[in-house]
Amino acid sequence: MSAPTASPDADRTMSTARIVGALAAMILLSEIATFEILMVLPALPHMAAEFQTTDVAWVVSIVTLTGATVMPLVGKASDKWGKKRVIMILAGGFVLGSVVSATAPTLALMLVGRAMQGALVGIVSISYGLVRDTFPRRIVPVALGAVVTGIGMSAVASPFIAGWIIDGVGFRGIFLFMAAYVLVLLPIYAVMVPESPVRVRRAVDYLGTALLGPGIAVLLLGLTVGSRWGWTSPATLAALVLGTVMLGSFVAWQRVCPHPLIDLKILLGPRFGPAILAVSCVSYMMNAHALIIPTMLQTPAGIPGITYGSGLSATQLAFWTFPVGVVSMIMGPVGGYLARKIGARQVLIAATVTLLAVMYLGSRLFTVHWQVAAMSSLCGLGIGLLHSSNANLIQDALPPSQGGVGNSIGGMGVLLAGGIATTLTGVVMSNHVLTVTAGSHVIYSDTGLTRGYLFAALAGALGLIVALVMRHGRSPAQGGMTEIVDPSTMSPESSTSMAGHRSS
Repeated sequence: MSAPTASPDADRTMSTARIVGALAAMILLSEIATFEILMVLPALPHMAAEFQTTDVAWVVSIVTLTGATVMPLVGKASDKWGKKRVIMILAGGFVLGSVVSATAPTLALMLVGRAMQGALVGIVSISYGLVRDTFPRRIVPVALGAVVTGIGMSAVASPFIAGWIIDGVGFRGIFLFMAAYVLVLLPIYAVMVPESPVRVRRAVDYLGTALLGPGIAVLLLGLTVGSRWGWTSPATLAALVLGTVMLGSFVAWQRVCPHPLIDLKILLGPRFGPAILAVSCVSYMMNAHALIIPTMLQTPAGIPGITYGSGLSATQLAFWTFPVGVVSMIMGPVGGYLARKIGARQVLIAATVTLLAVMYLGSRLFTVHWQVAAMSSLCGLGIGLLHSSNANLIQDALPPSQGGVGNSIGGMGVLLAGGIATTLTGVVMSNHVLTVTAGSHVIYSDTGLTRGYLFAALAGALGLIVALVMRHGRSPAQGGMTEIVDPSTMSPESSTSMAGHRSS
């Protein structure tokens, strides 16, 4: 790896108007990472009816799996060619993928379009780096906070936008909206946002990339279709064996690769590894609930054989569940403050216990408005605490010299947890299909939903055990791990940056 061609800590001057304009453009375009997940969730029951399938969870899973797979490549490409340039290229691919999804006549083609959209799911992480590289240093902390707040706001707005579109023109309108949204913003983004001066050449682990994400996808495919094809059928066994071999080969390759996709020394470290495992397990609950609740509440009421179902429209669903976004947006900063006072591990434990309570309440299959709103508020509380504890645990587990690869691994872990959660929860539900109505609605038995929550709670319980026993995060969060290095081994730019870190 060569040294950067420009130091990210160099003094930078920007007018106030330019700062506001650039920040607004970054925030607005970064919202798409939230839109492409939360706007699609309420559309899943409609897609299941359109495509006559119980595998509709893949419409969400493929986005997170693709994002996790390409995130290291995107990060290295942005360091080599410029963060702004890479974001705009990915945005162009996102628009094309949106059009493919909007016009897809089959589920398979829908998944192709969604995979193209998934390449942009890491835009938030790149935007953080772009802020750090281009904004005046005194503005960076405030700007990063603004980006986070903006993303929280989109979590509140997206269910309402999706509801109005789905009820008005159908679920395909969601993808056309996202395509138009990005197309309108791209010229503004190109004019207002400066390019990062930082250039770092890093070797790319193409073999590791080809083994990790696809390996997980093949393994999940075997788990998804096993109940229909038969668990001992040659096709199911081939998928399960191939996926397992690919993931085993990935781990073996990472041990000998000169420039690994994932630094196993970081991943398996006593601080970082347990934190990622705990957060990923807790994230499983969050994603499982997000998949189950639209199905539960949009199912028509009064169907014999089930106790749930409110027959809500997509817009009504947004009014019932919007407290998730509101409370999580408020609790994110509160969780960060608590991490600074009592330690991020304690905040993570609180998030886990809260989401375990949500799993229990969800398994009761509530269909009364105030009960759903209360459960959504509790879920928002857990999500806000989860995100804030995750950020602090990761930063305090990484020395500055390993921050880039460590944050990439952390982001991949959460994305993979989301993809696995939605896929496996979809598998659990699809094994308990009760009937298909005349309106092509797939109706799951009560057991299908309650078991979906049960398996999510088991994952969360594992996360709670890890959080309780791990040593990391017990002391107040420090905002990043300090590092003592030998100045003679560092470049002048790195020495300056590290000295500034130690003095901060």
